[in-house]
Amino acid sequence: MGSQSEVMHCYEQIAPLTERMLILARSGQWGALPALEAQCSDMVDRLKLIEPLKTLDEAQSARKYQLLGRINSNHAEISNIVMPQLAQLMAVLKSLELQQSLHQAYSRTDEPLL
Repeated sequence: MGSQSEVMHCYEQIAPLTERMLILARSGQWGALPALEAQCSDMVDRLKLIEPLKTLDEAQSARKYQLLGRINSNHAEISNIVMPQLAQLMAVLKSLELQQSLHQAYSRTDEPLL
């Protein structure tokens, strides 16, 4: 695959991956997100290696920026969905950590932890 077509292929692959990630985030299917995120990350890493400077023609550049718009829009919406969930998870973990600390401080040493 030539460098131009490989670059465009990567962008063409990333856009639908982010769309699938958005669908999963909207439906709360958190377990499936990491695998898709890893695929996106791999594609981005590949782009960093292969994307040549000033080699895309005008039509390819236009298409690239169209895809980047979709990708960025999807990413922003995914973040808006995921970040509150992450904050909630962090709050739960902090609460559990506090409970464990209190249990250790105020329980008998021969009592098993929950």
